[in-house]
Amino acid sequence: MRDTLVRPEADVQASPSAAVAPAEFPGGIRVSDKVLAAFNHACAMGDLEAAEDLLGVMERITERRIRRFGGDRRKESFVVYHAREHLEWHRARRFG
Repeated sequence: MRDTLVRPEADVQASPSAAVAPAEFPGGIRVSDKVLAAFNHACAMGDLEAAEDLLGVMERITERRIRRFGGDRRKESFVVYHAREHLEWHRARRFG
């Protein structure tokens, strides 16, 4: 017999983040996560110009989220900080 993977039905009301309404996650992944994935792909492919543009998008998304929800958003700020350091590392590696 074949083993089949049984997936539980998705809860329509469940939100991946307590701070954001479920309607903002139509595909189940935050836009910032998709931008981060595109940033990482651009870095891996050596397209540092696109990576820099995507870093700017991540910074604007994070700033908007901090303004909207306030409070302590250390995790998101750390992601942007780490992405900026990663881009600088790639530049130093490429241009010496």
